[in-house]
Amino acid sequence: MPSQSSEKPACANECVGGSNDPQHTRAVQNISHLNYKKLVGERIKALRVANALTQEVLAERCGIFRTYLSRIESGSANPTLVVLVALAGALEVAPSELFKML
Repeated sequence: MPSQSSEKPACANECVGGSNDPQHTRAVQNISHLNYKKLVGERIKALRVANALTQEVLAERCGIFRTYLSRIESGSANPTLVVLVALAGALEVAPSELFKML
C-alpha cells in the first residue's frame, strides 16, 4: 500500500488552478516532463505548413475559429479528441499522425 503523505497531488485540470480538492481528477504520478499540448500543436502546424494551408483555411475546414487553431498550434489550448480528428481529416492524415513525434 502506498504511504500516506500530507502533500496532495496537484489537480490535472488546469481550469481549477492549483486546487487540491480530492473530488477533482488527480495528476498522474510520474508523468513525463514533456509538454504534450505544445508537441502536438507543433506537429499540427508542421503538417499545415507542409500542405501550404493558412490557419484560416485549416480552421474553416475543421469548423473552428482561427484563433483557437492558433492557440492549439502554440500549445496553449487543449483540443478535444473530436477537434484532433477533424484537424487530421482536414490535413488528410490519420489521427495517429498528429502524435508521431511522441
